[in-house]
Amino acid sequence: MANGIFCNNCGTPITGESPSGELAQRKPCPECDSLARRVDVQVSERSAASDGVVAIVISYAEELLTTAQRLIADGEFSIAVVVAHMACEISAERALSRAFAAKGIGYLEESVEDLLPGYNLANDRVRNLYNVVTGNEIEKQSFWQTFKESATRRNKAVHKGKIVTKAEADASFKAASDLVAFLR
Repeated sequence: MANGIFCNNCGTPITGESPSGELAQRKPCPECDSLARRVDVQVSERSAASDGVVAIVISYAEELLTTAQRLIADGEFSIAVVVAHMACEISAERALSRAFAAKGIGYLEESVEDLLPGYNLANDRVRNLYNVVTGNEIEKQSFWQTFKESATRRNKAVHKGKIVTKAEADASFKAASDLVAFLR
């Protein structure tokens, strides 16, 4: 049962929209014009002491990685790389948000966010901020070099029309999956 639909960008409650609504049927958020949505749900289950309930929650980043995997299977290699990197950027944004809150400086998040070119950790400014706020040195992780190569591949696909091969898409999917798992 959906308890509320909210703009995933600014948090504004959205009314008159189905939680399973298609993107094409959504109206822009009245505050920021975003079409991204967050559906809050509350799940309750009554069970006897011997029963067990297992709930599997799939994050938006994981759903994007699943979509990227499906695109690879469908032969849409360039699009798969772009979608995989969307998962990376969403994960980076959420990791930064958690880090700001953990350090007790959540009030700075919006101002700092406005200074960033996005949430691509392959960007030096974004990576440096991430490292400072989290205390991690992400570039020292074993997956870092393949992630950087994948980010370059993504940029060439988006900005220069590079045609990505299956092997490249598979490598990007692996790099993105490793980064998302690390950021979780």
